[in-house]
Amino acid sequence: MAKKSTAAEIHIRVNRVARMLSNGAVRSEIIQYGAKEWGVSESACDKYIRKARDLLCKDWEIERRTFTAELLSQLASLQKESRKNGQGHIALGCINSAAKLAQLIS
Repeated sequence: MAKKSTAAEIHIRVNRVARMLSNGAVRSEIIQYGAKEWGVSESACDKYIRKARDLLCKDWEIERRTFTAELLSQLASLQKESRKNGQGHIALGCINSAAKLAQLIS
């Protein structure tokens, strides 16, 4: 009989599966990874996938205004770094993306 996973092990596995999903992994890849790395069954992996998807959904439960502000801040940082590195075309792309996001241009 297989040893029952601890809460800490499950937490680590769910976070690993969430990263895999974020990087484009599909169910069959996660099932294969779970069997190889953790020695768990398909049904255990399915539980990890469900919990990981819930976790990913919670990451994106954010108000539109807050999300827009975060994206604009990221674009401003990228634009500054691009200018500093002499990558004017990247900086211009950031400025254009920020203007579109702020709905200043279409």
